[in-house]
Amino acid sequence: MRILLTGGHGFVGTHLKIRLKERLPDHVLIEGQMDILDREAVERVVQDTRPDACIHLAAVSSVLEASQDTRHAWQVNLDGTMNLAETFQQHARHIRFVFVSSAEIYGASFAEDKPLDETATVAPLNTYAASKAAADMAVGMLAKEGLHVVRMRPFTQAGSGQDAHAILPFLAAQVARIEAHQQSEIVLGHPDVGYDILNVRDACDAYIDALALPEPPLDGTVLNICSGQTRTASSILSDLMELADIKAEIRIDPTHPAPSGLENMQGNPQEAEQLLGWTPQISWKNTLEEVLNDWRWRIRS
Repeated sequence: MRILLTGGHGFVGTHLKIRLKERLPDHVLIEGQMDILDREAVERVVQDTRPDACIHLAAVSSVLEASQDTRHAWQVNLDGTMNLAETFQQHARHIRFVFVSSAEIYGASFAEDKPLDETATVAPLNTYAASKAAADMAVGMLAKEGLHVVRMRPFTQAGSGQDAHAILPFLAAQVARIEAHQQSEIVLGHPDVGYDILNVRDACDAYIDALALPEPPLDGTVLNICSGQTRTASSILSDLMELADIKAEIRIDPTHPAPSGLENMQGNPQEAEQLLGWTPQISWKNTLEEVLNDWRWRIRS
């Protein structure tokens, strides 16, 4: 299988390439040969390399970064996605296109305080989510015109190599600094905000599963990629401190923004389980250890 990958140098892309080697050792990876904002370049690469499939990760993926440069976020997340999708729809209809969207697009629907499935209303609350929602809807419409797309909506992902804007590395970094005597207290912004956290390697397996299905799913299929469990920020911190066997003063600072600005994220993974045969395999404890050890190494080096 010849797989065109965008965003392969980011946090998720780095893990995905490792999982592709482990699970599809004979695949040919195509990446780093185009700017997705350049439509002619996209068409040229697709026609020259003739991929069998595409996993589209490239995005302005930070809520903060998107809010600081909204025009760029819309260009990359919507226009770049459309350049790829329309190229496949017009010139390479055989390609199986896995579009990595985001559960952030559900936005205000999380206020229902229940696990959301794929029928939940898309109601984004920030620029990042809005631009991803627009791209999600756009490729869904192209599916009606022959684009073989599966739309994956991952919830919070965690793993090594992640920056400290996401909740688990944000807290793990502080715990590691406490251990290294570089910090005397832990700052927590919103202790009761809930997160549905999935190890990034489990998420990558779901993306690969979507490529490996013997029969492609219905064009435009939407799948929530999540653990189905919600953990509050305070419980995540408690688990990290127990794992590190430390005690520290915790200072609540409500002015510190939550990573997404959402009150509570809960997902229902049943559709992905049924369609892909996928379930998360990596335990919460192993994910905690992975992220904490990553930050221990970064701080000590």
